Amino acid sequence: MLKLLRPTVRDLTGDLLYKVGLTRPDRGPHRLNVVTFHRVLPPAQLREYPLAAIAVSVEEFTWFVEYFAAHFTVDTFANAARRWEAGERPARPFLAITFDDGQRDNALHAVPVLERFGVPGSFFVPVQAVQENDTLWHDRLGYAAARLLQSDRDAASRVLAQLGASTSGDVAATVQAIVERAKRLAPAQRDALVASTERAAGGNARPAWDGMMNWDQLREIVARGHEVGSHSMTHQLLPQLDDEALRYEIAESRRVLEANLGCKVETFCYPNGDADERVLQAVKDAGYVRALSTRWGPNEPGASRYDVSRCDIQGATSRTRNGVLSESRLAFRLSPLQPRP
Repeated sequence: MLKLLRPTVRDLTGDLLYKVGLTRPDRGPHRLNVVTFHRVLPPAQLREYPLAAIAVSVEEFTWFVEYFAAHFTVDTFANAARRWEAGERPARPFLAITFDDGQRDNALHAVPVLERFGVPGSFFVPVQAVQENDTLWHDRLGYAAARLLQSDRDAASRVLAQLGASTSGDVAATVQAIVERAKRLAPAQRDALVASTERAAGGNARPAWDGMMNWDQLREIVARGHEVGSHSMTHQLLPQLDDEALRYEIAESRRVLEANLGCKVETFCYPNGDADERVLQAVKDAGYVRALSTRWGPNEPGASRYDVSRCDIQGATSRTRNGVLSESRLAFRLSPLQPRP
């Protein structure tokens, strides 16, 4: 019974907090807000993409951006953070809209929506994947695992046995669990798992519509007033790397970005949000001014430049129990009152 009542209680609480003003954005003009997106996809592609937790529809994204433009001072991450650190406190608090992974859909579907509402975005790209139009490991594993689960559950169980994840449930939930468990593997083990899953699934399972942004698209994005930052070279989980590999991922990605974009790159985004003191120091040593984590919540004055927190935005968590996108739900999710994951 409690489980059935929880969505109702959540919606009523969100509505009440919004109505009395406790979660409205203007209650926090002293905060720096950063939101995270990954994929922005049309309906048919959204249905085909295997990691629903990091994808929103174009329609959902349009709704989110309209809300942000109306209630926040939206700027690139670099500019918003710089203005905020300098003490600027507009009535509508600062917010940066960020995108991880450098996917082609960001240029095709997200940028036109941002420009429709006159706001910039910040795009964090894994440089080698951009250069080679290479699928990131979590997407490779997601596509291959989904195909294998749909075609041969027994084969999926054999290939994925090392993860200890059940392969008998819903495909989408199983794929998400598989990817999360794969993050715990050492890089070589993870690469071997991705390769074996693709072989069992009949090869590269990325659909023809998917891919990475190219240099021309990234240069155009910068020319139009958006920001491009580094998301490493190859999207490895950085604390797992030795010092030499760590420098390559962090310092080399900045060098290559600046050489190809013709502008300064001063912001970094940790893949999967994974960073320890050694990683933070490597980011500082490489000359970045600030860096984004996946630590949850808005940023209060005095927050570390190299551990800036964000709120990931999903369609499902911004809807009421009746499936309607809700300003009060989104405002609650962005506020300090939202319980942290």
